[in-house]
Amino acid sequence: MSLRRASLVLIATTVTALGFWLGRDAEERRELLQPPTPDTPEFYMERFSLTVTGPDGLPRHRIDGERMEQYQLDGSSRVEAPVMVLFRPDSPPWTLISEQGWVSPAADEVQLLGTVHMARPESAEEPPVDIHTRDVTVWPEPQTAQSEAPVEVRSPHYRVDGTGLRADLQSSTLELLRDADATYLP
Repeated sequence: MSLRRASLVLIATTVTALGFWLGRDAEERRELLQPPTPDTPEFYMERFSLTVTGPDGLPRHRIDGERMEQYQLDGSSRVEAPVMVLFRPDSPPWTLISEQGWVSPAADEVQLLGTVHMARPESAEEPPVDIHTRDVTVWPEPQTAQSEAPVEVRSPHYRVDGTGLRADLQSSTLELLRDADATYLP
């Protein structure tokens, strides 16, 4: 192979490689300049625990989960396997567990999606309560919750089945909205 031919091959290879490199770099720049979409996460956390305190410094509620992604456009967050604990002064906390969750940008509304288990342990004043339902919306302040799905409420003294739930978790007041069927146990 002559020197001239080798030089031409080397120049052609260099130009091709340079073109490929510049083209790839342009594609990466184009991706960076595209505006975010609603499903573009701004950041994420894995195996996290987020505690919100009141003005007195005491915990008001906590959300734990496997993964949380916050989204750029609206500031909302998606949570995998959320566990929400609502603390009450001088009473045991409520624990709410679901498959998925969504937290509003201001964190004033939490949607627990899929199967939801709500539980309050026994205390000196209150028996334990277990609630099974789906798709619950929680307002951390004032600690209320609502669902339109079928609901099962279980306690040592009663069993109630119905459809739809409104709950004041601060006072442990539960209201089934329709088709309620209750059995009181001695």
